[in-house]
Amino acid sequence: MGVDAWGFDAERQVAARRLRSKRLVLRAMHGAVIGLLATALVAGGAASLRDSVLRLRWPGWASAGAFLSLLFGAFAAAELPFAYVGGFRWERAFGLSRQRLSGWLKDVAKSLALGLVSTLVVGGALLWLLAATHWWWLVAWILGVAASLGIGFLAPIVLIPLFYRLRPIQDASLRNRFASLAARAGVPVMGAFVLEASAKTRRSNAAVMGFGRTRRIVVTDTLLAEFSVEEIDAVLAHELAHQRHLDPLWGLLQGSLASLAIVAVTAWLYDATRASLGIPSAGDMAGLPWLAVLFSLVALPLGPLQLRWSRERESRADRFALDLTRNPAAFAAAMVRLHDRNLGVADPRRWEKWLFYSHPTGRERVESARAFAAARASGPEDAIN
Repeated sequence: MGVDAWGFDAERQVAARRLRSKRLVLRAMHGAVIGLLATALVAGGAASLRDSVLRLRWPGWASAGAFLSLLFGAFAAAELPFAYVGGFRWERAFGLSRQRLSGWLKDVAKSLALGLVSTLVVGGALLWLLAATHWWWLVAWILGVAASLGIGFLAPIVLIPLFYRLRPIQDASLRNRFASLAARAGVPVMGAFVLEASAKTRRSNAAVMGFGRTRRIVVTDTLLAEFSVEEIDAVLAHELAHQRHLDPLWGLLQGSLASLAIVAVTAWLYDATRASLGIPSAGDMAGLPWLAVLFSLVALPLGPLQLRWSRERESRADRFALDLTRNPAAFAAAMVRLHDRNLGVADPRRWEKWLFYSHPTGRERVESARAFAAARASGPEDAIN
């Protein structure tokens, strides 16, 4: 079928749009099932579950742990079929995944274990705060921000290795090339690593992970195998731009301020409505599903705005990468190759971009590279912004 005017493989883009359509249907079905489960819990299921746990006469912490575990199990059971279809079957059917079912189930088990631990810790702390102070929402927000910072610091050395093997790049010339690129970007890094993704997926990517002494360059082995060094430079320069502009911290700040407003409104609505739903006290276990529903509903309108902020940051990172590498052809080729290999829709409908896209579209990124090349040909080079 050839390529389109922007260089994207027409056949791959047809497959990408077909996969996106299937995912949108699955997403709607998933939302309906989770909504029905939440409705059932709010309508009395959570109270029945609480009463069943309390009849065991366990200590308070054990009762809370049992309730939270059962709640987590109910949602995990509802999620699993959708994860299997969208995250395993379709990934293999469209040639994106190399994982066998046993490997996928192993990763699911790890994710469920992490999710259960997180639910017990976060849920237990929230129940204690709800019972202890009217300002529970503010303390919970502060703890959430602190946890986000901790996860950002620990992710490259604790969380990522749970699912992928990371090893230092052995090729000295490649390691020096990446270090030179980081130095030119003004971003200190503590090393360059290969993430062995090829055992599980055909997708390619790069990242600069961590903060301070855990900040490191990470590239997938699929990226190293399938992309030219100039294209890898373009992808990596984009990631370095986020660090140069402190985007992880600015993103955390924006998200934190948005979440502060969300939890404040959620707390007010919870206090105003819980009695009418048969929740006798703020710290009642049965109120947690209603609290989660309120949080989701209050946060929903802010989603498109946060995505827009993200697209603006990503566009700025693209401009920085073009300025840093001075190779718009390699940048455009990298964007085309990433979208085609990862089955990303390069030209989505406007409403899809508004609702789902945290990055500029593939077509927009190619057009920005072409505009950069045209401006460079007609005038003096700009400074790195």
